[in-house]
Amino acid sequence: MGDVTTQTNTFGFAPPIADYANRALGAAGAAVSSPYQSYADWAKQRGLSGDQVAAFTDLQKGAFTGVQNIGQDPYSQTAAQGLQNVAGTTFGQPQAEQYMSPYIQNVLDSQKRDAARMSAIQGTQQQAQAAQAGAFGGGRDAIMRAERERNLALQQGDIQAAGMQNAYTNAQNQFNADQNRGLQGYSQLGSQGQNLYGQTTGNLNLQNAYGTQQQQQGQNMIDVAQQNYAAEQNYPYKQIGFLSDIINKQPVSNLGTNITQPSPSAISQLGGLASIYYGLNKPKDALRSAAGGQVHSGLADLALSRM
Repeated sequence: MGDVTTQTNTFGFAPPIADYANRALGAAGAAVSSPYQSYADWAKQRGLSGDQVAAFTDLQKGAFTGVQNIGQDPYSQTAAQGLQNVAGTTFGQPQAEQYMSPYIQNVLDSQKRDAARMSAIQGTQQQAQAAQAGAFGGGRDAIMRAERERNLALQQGDIQAAGMQNAYTNAQNQFNADQNRGLQGYSQLGSQGQNLYGQTTGNLNLQNAYGTQQQQQGQNMIDVAQQNYAAEQNYPYKQIGFLSDIINKQPVSNLGTNITQPSPSAISQLGGLASIYYGLNKPKDALRSAAGGQVHSGLADLALSRM
C-alpha cells in the first residue's frame, strides 16, 4: 500500500501580521488583568490631593461666618425704637409743664403788680378830682372806685390767662420742634444703619464672589487632573483598539498543510483486527472464564503465527 497524505486547512493572518495580532492579544490580556487604581491613589503618587471636589476657600469661609454673625443692625434697631417712641408721644399737660419756662409765673406776677400799681395811681388821681369837686366819699366816688378795682381784677386775669396761653403755645411749638428733630434724627440714624448694613453685606458678597472664583479655579485644576487620570487609564485600551482595527482590516490567508504518512503494515492491521475481535468476544470470554473453561482467539493466534 502507498503513503497516505492528510491535508489540514487553517485560515488565519499571514505570518507578518500574525506577530502583531499576538502582541495585541497579549497586551489586551495584560491590560484587563492589571489591578484597578483609583483616582485618589493615582493623584497622591503625583503629589496631588486626590480630592474630586474643591473645598471652600478661606474667603468663602470668612463670608459664611460674617453672614452667620451679622444679625440686626444696632443703628437700625435704635432708630426703630426711637421712631416708635416719638410716634407714641402726644402733647399734653405733662409735656406742657416740661417745656414751659419755670419762671413764667414770676413774669406774670410782675405784670399783674404793674397793673395794680397803675390802677392805684389812677385811683389817687380819681380821689383828688373827687375832693376838688366836693364829691370825695360820695356814692359816685364809691362807684368809680369799685369799677377801677373790677377793671384791675379783669386786667390781672387777662394777664394771667394770656401769659399762660402764650407759654402753653410756646411749649407746644417747642415740643413739636423737638418731635420733628427726633423724627429726622432717627430717620437719618436708620438710613445710616441701612447704609452700614448694606456695606457689610456688600463686602461679604464680594468676599464670597472672589472666594467662589478661587474655588472654581481649584475645581478646574482637579477636573484637569481627573481628565489626565482618565486619559492615562484608557491609553492602553486605545492603543490595543487602534492596533486591533488595523489587524482586523487585513485579509486572512489559507495556512493549510499537507502531512504524508506511510500506510499501516499487515502486522498493525492484524493487530487491529485482533483487538476488534477481542473486544467483541470479551463478554463471552468472561462468562467462560467464570465457568472454568479456556478461551482461544484463533484470529489472534493466526496473526502471531505469521509474524
